[in-house]
Amino acid sequence: MQDVLTLQDLPMGQMGEIVDLSEEHRQAIYQEFGASVGMTVMILHKAVDWLVQIGYSQVDMGSKYLKHIKVRPVTL
Repeated sequence: MQDVLTLQDLPMGQMGEIVDLSEEHRQAIYQEFGASVGMTVMILHKAVDWLVQIGYSQVDMGSKYLKHIKVRPVTL
């Protein structure tokens, strides 16, 4: 079993699976980005707002949410 990381610690281009969302931000993350536990996620570009692929959607995500999304790296 691989270690669980925050989304901000997932290397760019590495696919991950969302395994937990912080309780206090869960609803906001779902409503704003459509992200929920079990979805795949990948950092596509790191800048002021990060370009993140969640499932089949690409979204700009501010850094305030990145630390509240826990992921497990996935190997294909």
